[in-house]
Amino acid sequence: MRRCRRNQTANGTHTRGSRMSLGVYFDGFCTTGEMLEISRAAEEAGADSLWFAQHMGFRDALVWPAAAASVTRSIRLVPTAISPYLWPPLPVAMAMSTLAEFAGPRIALAVSVGNVLNLAESGAQPVKPVRVMRDYVEQLRALWAGEPVRHEGEIHGLRGARMNFDRGGGCPLYLASTGPRILNLAGRIGDGVLLSGALTLESCRRMLAAVGAGVAAAGRDARAVRKAGFILFSIAGDGRVARREMLRKLAFLFRSKGHAANIATANLGIDHQAIMDCYARHDPEGALAHLPEEAATVFAVAGNPAECRDRLAAYLAAGFDEPVIEVTGTPEQRRLALEVIREVCAGRAAP
Repeated sequence: MRRCRRNQTANGTHTRGSRMSLGVYFDGFCTTGEMLEISRAAEEAGADSLWFAQHMGFRDALVWPAAAASVTRSIRLVPTAISPYLWPPLPVAMAMSTLAEFAGPRIALAVSVGNVLNLAESGAQPVKPVRVMRDYVEQLRALWAGEPVRHEGEIHGLRGARMNFDRGGGCPLYLASTGPRILNLAGRIGDGVLLSGALTLESCRRMLAAVGAGVAAAGRDARAVRKAGFILFSIAGDGRVARREMLRKLAFLFRSKGHAANIATANLGIDHQAIMDCYARHDPEGALAHLPEEAATVFAVAGNPAECRDRLAAYLAAGFDEPVIEVTGTPEQRRLALEVIREVCAGRAAP
């Protein structure tokens, strides 16, 4: 089995001269059986990590990594992005430590404020997000230290709670966000940062700069903060087919006003309001008319294998340590995606 090999420091961050990493993510939409098949194949192809997105109402991101651990050997397992507004710190610390007991030290955790629409549907209001995220990271780390924890946070209080196993354990914590204040916080206190998908390269550079500002403000070594990002990925032997499929994903994501600033950086003249209006009246096909084909390669990686390899290289040049892609579609599309992972991991070095 060929794997992306890396020189690592004690906390898992990369050193200079390390080879590129490539991750695979699951959005919870496929079946558990399909996830296990792809996880096994991704590790064999050389992928370094598996990320499990916690999309509300779909497969659980804390359960799936345990299942994936049973069919893999060394690939990292990362539930993402667990929100403090829905999951208190003690149950999350317990779940991750239980996963570590089964899977070993190949786990990490991404935490996030969460999708505002999903939070509202779940009855949660994201008040004081920077304070809440700082509290959450501090509480998780304190629990893993093994002593009784007394910490009155903005929304969660720990009044003597403690872990009764895995004392002194824990795992690397990524902060997932696209907002400048949380990105800055990631640079100050995180082991890594995770950007969401459908971002232009310009948006990625701006967001990673906010992380860098936090790193500098805290006097940290920039290499201490791992920079990962979900990259929307669509591949086919005919690049036009892949791009058409990607436009459907983009139209769905752009139904949210949260993408307004990101869309503006593309300079494609996209009528964002028209897309949102189409979804408001349940007309997804109408939304597609407002996205030019070029959007598929400006906001994502989409095309034939050669085009996808080149576009992934562009994300690395934007400052990522680890692009994280989805392996989905027909059996042939999945085969092509895994082949790209194999080729990239075998032959490309990180900047």
